[in-house]
Amino acid sequence: MSDLTETDDDLVALASSLDDVVQAVPGVVGLTAVEPALLRAAREGVGAVLGSADQQARVRVKRVRDVFTVHANISVAAEAASPAVAQAVHRAIAERITSSVGGATPSITVRVIDVVPSGSQD
Repeated sequence: MSDLTETDDDLVALASSLDDVVQAVPGVVGLTAVEPALLRAAREGVGAVLGSADQQARVRVKRVRDVFTVHANISVAAEAASPAVAQAVHRAIAERITSSVGGATPSITVRVIDVVPSGSQD
């Protein structure tokens, strides 16, 4: 996916691939959607009615001019250092964005929204 265009399909594909990238980072035990649950449920419900019930990516990617904004909400294992995991997620996203969009400038926000005690990961 080199030289990404501004189409919605490309951004959705990039966001989906970022879901996988984030979840592969050691210490990440969960990824929560950035958009509000009500909006997400409505979008998925409309998609199901229209026959395109694809699950939406949890990482949000937007492009404004030449800047890509990426937002990810993660849960971290209690044994892991949350700042280090957040930094690792940031690096992984930056590497994936750079390889996908060439010279575009990414703005990446990683938010730790939960620290999950050992044994309670689902």
